[in-house]
Amino acid sequence: MEAQNNLSQRLYDSYPNFKENKIMNKRFSHQEMIDVIDNYNNSNLVRIEDAGFSIEGRVIKLIRIGTGPINILAWSQMHGDESTATMALLDLLNFFESENKDFSEERKFIMENISFYFIPMLNPDGAENFTRRNEMGIDLNRDALRLQFPESKILKAVQDSLKPLFSFNLHDQSTRYTVGDSYKVAAISFLTPTFNYEKDMNEVRENSMKLISHLKKELDRFIPGHIAKYSDDFEPRAFGDNFVKWGSSLVLIESGGWKNNFEKQFLRKINFIALVKSLNSIASKSYKEESIDVYKAIPENQKKLFDLLLRNVTISKNDFDYKIDIGINQNERGTKNHRAFYFDGSIEDIGDLSTFYGFDELDCSGMRLEPAKIYPDSFNNLHELEKIDISKILSEGYLFINVDSANSLETFSSLPINILVGKSDYEIKFGLNEAANFNLVQDDEIKLVCVNGFLYDVGSQKNYVKNGRIIK
Repeated sequence: MEAQNNLSQRLYDSYPNFKENKIMNKRFSHQEMIDVIDNYNNSNLVRIEDAGFSIEGRVIKLIRIGTGPINILAWSQMHGDESTATMALLDLLNFFESENKDFSEERKFIMENISFYFIPMLNPDGAENFTRRNEMGIDLNRDALRLQFPESKILKAVQDSLKPLFSFNLHDQSTRYTVGDSYKVAAISFLTPTFNYEKDMNEVRENSMKLISHLKKELDRFIPGHIAKYSDDFEPRAFGDNFVKWGSSLVLIESGGWKNNFEKQFLRKINFIALVKSLNSIASKSYKEESIDVYKAIPENQKKLFDLLLRNVTISKNDFDYKIDIGINQNERGTKNHRAFYFDGSIEDIGDLSTFYGFDELDCSGMRLEPAKIYPDSFNNLHELEKIDISKILSEGYLFINVDSANSLETFSSLPINILVGKSDYEIKFGLNEAANFNLVQDDEIKLVCVNGFLYDVGSQKNYVKNGRIIK
């Protein structure tokens, strides 16, 4: 059936019809997810049950689609801050419940041949605070042997009852991995885990390699050159490695980075396509015709990316000039309610970074780094700052403003400048792991300012600063 139609392209084009619009941001609560799932309680196609409860008592759901003889299991958000695939699984519910006739044959075929089970949020306590680990600070993906924690016990119990032919371990990885030594960000990374230190092959591993080979060729339509392979070093405590040992062909999918896709909505779409294509390929057994050579040829992840890379900057020390590159990362920090985030820009590396790349790069030849300055006048509060011309202040190299008081509970501001609260003696530093705030000067004129790891172009007044910091 797959050979008769271009399913991947049709899914790509039709995706807006299936996207679950009640969840549009990657930081959503357990209850928000449950509210979506509850819409399917009376469905004739979807079966929902309580698989158990987390340490804090949040329910963990097990959902089934289809009644076929082949059992497949997927789980997401084993790490609470890795939510891309959870969103895609909710989209999948819409796909199977849809009355869209364009995919009626595919849906019927899959559901007659497969019973697809999935746990859409294995670590709801971690998800609530958007943190990797569970409430007790445990990485659940290192609890497959001891099975000490309720979330781990739930996953193992489901595995024992289903004995799935295929399993999908769905994660998010660093947005700064590249595909091998290239400059291309690893949007998706796959892995067939091994079951021992020797990385031996068996039919279980070979089948997952064949399926990944199929997915790689299909997803290359949409993200060519942006697919990598995760490290296959054996980790005896990890669930993926043990699922293979327990007889299930496991596919690890890691959602990585995509430029300016901070909420991961594009990679959510790619996950959705990968899941539907996987189910269809397993149902038709077409994956068996694939060569594992495609999988083996996928380049491995390398950490070669910065969010911003400034090349050939001149810096002075003791009357000598030096040429350096500056690698800056704009790190996400959660707001107080964990439902949104801001950026904290820091200098990750300095020196010869010619073997690295940046999401954004700039050749700063002829530009000299000079320290940021604190604006000499102080303001009473944040409200007063809304009345001043921030662009003029930035163009003069002042990247910090003092206020006497601030009632904000957050440590960031939507203004493109850093705010000091009662810190007139604040020391601005440039160096490794320091905040990324400095000026770039050419011919004695400030050309660019770097505010919290983002650039403001003085000449064009183009402002790329996502947020400033409030320093109390």
